[in-house]
Amino acid sequence: MSRFRQYHPKLHTPVMRYSHMQLLIMLGVTLYLFLNINSLPIEHQLIAVATVVVMSIQNAFVLSKAKVALAVEGPRLLVFPLMWVASGMGFAALIYSASSIASLLVLANAVRHRNHRRPLNIPNEPENLA
Repeated sequence: MSRFRQYHPKLHTPVMRYSHMQLLIMLGVTLYLFLNINSLPIEHQLIAVATVVVMSIQNAFVLSKAKVALAVEGPRLLVFPLMWVASGMGFAALIYSASSIASLLVLANAVRHRNHRRPLNIPNEPENLA
């Protein structure tokens, strides 16, 4: 225990905002699943469980700064709402799709911020040649 270090990733603010948004959506899907577990058909239950599992794995990749994490998130944000709509989940699919579109906009901001780098302080760097 003396060598234990707290895990606290240093992430940019847009990436943290995206991660928090995904956690809230995951909490909403989990609550929807728990409150409607008896009335949902097995297909809808499986889709909701798969959504929560994939969201938690992807959020862990984002928090661990995996290089492909933000790139894989875009297709996931497009595919999973289509699964919800195609299975006929009704109003829940509409809410989940709207939150996924909002997440996609926040993700675009996070990726744009993540790819922006400050120029290095090297004399032959293109930004410093002038």
